[in-house]
Amino acid sequence: MWKNTWYNLVKFLRREVSPIRRGIRFSGGMPVSEDTSMQISAFHRGVTYISTQIAKLPWEVKDKSNKILDDSISRLLNLAPNSEMSAMSFRLCMTQNAIIHGNAYAEIERDITGRAVAIWPIPNGFVEPYRTPEGTLVYRILGGSFVSQGSDVYLPAQDTFHIKNFHTKDGITGQGIVAYASDVLGIVLGADRMAGNLFANGGMPSGTLEHPGMLTDEAYARIKKSWEEAHSGKKSGGLAVLEEGTKYNPVSITPDLLQFLESRKFGVLEIARFLGLPPTKLFDTDAATFNNIENANLEVATDTLDAWARNYESEADIKILNRQYGGRRTEMDLYAIFRGDMTTRAEYFSKMMQAAAITPNQIREREGLAGYSGGDRYYLAVNNYSPVDRVDELLDSQISKNNAQAESKTTSSDPKLTQAAIHYLEKNK
Repeated sequence: MWKNTWYNLVKFLRREVSPIRRGIRFSGGMPVSEDTSMQISAFHRGVTYISTQIAKLPWEVKDKSNKILDDSISRLLNLAPNSEMSAMSFRLCMTQNAIIHGNAYAEIERDITGRAVAIWPIPNGFVEPYRTPEGTLVYRILGGSFVSQGSDVYLPAQDTFHIKNFHTKDGITGQGIVAYASDVLGIVLGADRMAGNLFANGGMPSGTLEHPGMLTDEAYARIKKSWEEAHSGKKSGGLAVLEEGTKYNPVSITPDLLQFLESRKFGVLEIARFLGLPPTKLFDTDAATFNNIENANLEVATDTLDAWARNYESEADIKILNRQYGGRRTEMDLYAIFRGDMTTRAEYFSKMMQAAAITPNQIREREGLAGYSGGDRYYLAVNNYSPVDRVDELLDSQISKNNAQAESKTTSSDPKLTQAAIHYLEKNK
């Protein structure tokens, strides 16, 4: 039993990791590929929305005490991953490739000490992940990598920055949305093509020409050709001249009969489901109300963007920080998406200040404002805001004041009795 288990484990580790086979699929008679899918407005908007939201987030490097660091790795993640791209362009490229193709690859360039100094994206078609006979995962770069150009290069997994889509069968390679949403995308492409044909013909359906007699082949070809030249495409709607008793019979096929508009709305909802976005983010105004816009922002942040952020964070923590930066980790700051409107933010910051959890300068930094002298103190709401480091002093002062008032009440008496006591003491000296 143990022998068979060990054999199966070794066989599993040494298995070939096949890359995703990309190509053109046909659905509803329409070719569906990574390129044609981006011609669909809802899909284009969804992919662009997710990638831009991830690209604009601050990507911070923190130490064990949760302090934000400004070092070479932080500049690599937030400013420029290489000499040719900005951090935003890099994340746009990686996220869009991961959504559409299923995988996004980049080579981590290191110095002689092994520290990351640059990250170079690699086109998906040039990367083939697989296992060596010894069971080690490597990435074959067809035609060489940025650092070693020429023949094929085999990059270790530790030097390959790999962002994968969340649909994965083996945990190593992701499945692109186009691959498993081809039916929906094909329907939407077909609807768009139909809309284009309708408008190209002036919105009028095709018809038939009826002749009372038998036409020769020459007459048939001549009438058909002359009609198409005079009335097809942008020329539709012109004056028709019919000869020899020919009649025109329009074919009444309306878009409503084919449920044309409904199919286009259905496509937007299905694409939103595949991308994990509320329909309002694809500009579907049917589901939009004044009250649910902020909830939609929170929903997309917690359900979709946070998962993509964790995808980037874990890959960077393992392959860029690794063991050379003990205790450090990266974190994408989703505050810009979570923060909501002005009233919500004001209430949030007010409660945080009351609990001495944030300073005025930290609030100003969050809001993009410069700090001021003395704004780094923590305040605790007792009656009014009070500095945390003087709370004990203020409480002792309040206690002393209360004790003095209580003592004054117990020692005070009727003025007449006090005067009588003084008179008695003076008389009996």
